[in-house]
Amino acid sequence: MLVYKEIKTLSAVSFTNSGLLVIADMASNTNTNKRRRTAADTLHISDLPAGFIADVSEYLPKPSRAILAVAFTSSSLWQNDNLMHRLSPISKAIISASQWDILDFEDVEKELAKKLIDYHLDAILKSINAHDVLKKIKLCGCVNITGIGLHPLQGSIVLEQIDLSLVGKYETPIVKAKISQEVVVPILDSIISSDGCSLKHIMFPRHLRGKNARSVSLNQFRERYDMFYDSRGLSCSNCNAEISDIVWMRTFQNNVCYDCLKPFCSDCTDENGETLNYCVLCEKDFCVECVSRTECCTGDCGNNTCSGCAERSQCQQCNATKCGDCLYTCDECKRTRCKGCVSYHHEGKKSYCADCYHAKPSLLLGYRAPC
Repeated sequence: MLVYKEIKTLSAVSFTNSGLLVIADMASNTNTNKRRRTAADTLHISDLPAGFIADVSEYLPKPSRAILAVAFTSSSLWQNDNLMHRLSPISKAIISASQWDILDFEDVEKELAKKLIDYHLDAILKSINAHDVLKKIKLCGCVNITGIGLHPLQGSIVLEQIDLSLVGKYETPIVKAKISQEVVVPILDSIISSDGCSLKHIMFPRHLRGKNARSVSLNQFRERYDMFYDSRGLSCSNCNAEISDIVWMRTFQNNVCYDCLKPFCSDCTDENGETLNYCVLCEKDFCVECVSRTECCTGDCGNNTCSGCAERSQCQQCNATKCGDCLYTCDECKRTRCKGCVSYHHEGKKSYCADCYHAKPSLLLGYRAPC
């Protein structure tokens, strides 16, 4: 805080209407009755030593650090693929102070992530030399990305995981997204066709999965990815048996742990049960060494959740851990309870607990038998 008190001019990273990242000089908003400042006596944030700004940037999440580096380099340079040699000294200092093997946008607020468009993502990936260093990228909250911004990753041989689900680690994948398979598939194809490719795990957004996504191009890519995966001669991390086929579920692979990226047989078990467990809430696979499994307390649904999702999947009345199929949130009182504690009535896409349903006469007009 003492540093900021010494700075007469406040500056901030902001977005213009055209989508550019800029350093916004806010000196004009301070003490308008003072004498007019000239360019010579106005202190700008870019006048600070590059090492100082790099040290301060280490307190920011990695995506924010990259955004800051982008803001300190002229926007006209982002169209240049050989950008690393043309970054400003401050941008270079920020980038060189960190390792960029993982870029996870869950580390930043979703309000910021949803403002990012492909132009920003392209500039961020270029600034960190993602093609040569980035191993994992997770686009949590980047709902306005179509996939064009992933172009700097084209042909990467170091990328191991790409998560396009747009949600956090313990969040249920959203339905609406702008990710385009016409844009993303060619980039993924360029990666798996490169000699020495390291890709181990892909997670598509929900709208590119399931019965509503009967895409010829996506299915053809899956077949090519299967061939690439088979050619690597991988073995199960538990039993060492050769893995000959990828297990796909709704167009995302589920034979790899989301965290450690170790492959497992589809039916591999140990003395404690399955070695790889699928969570019905976040729709991810985790090995038992990374994330433990929690069974739904209802018992008869056969669903399991990971321990991360179990913390936010509890009945607010009996406090028991339940899966998504056994919990409902009332659209009236907003309480989340299981079917064992209260009955629910469904009207279209809305659900009402019995307490609210019988308390409001307007809801009774469309009365249906409880589930």
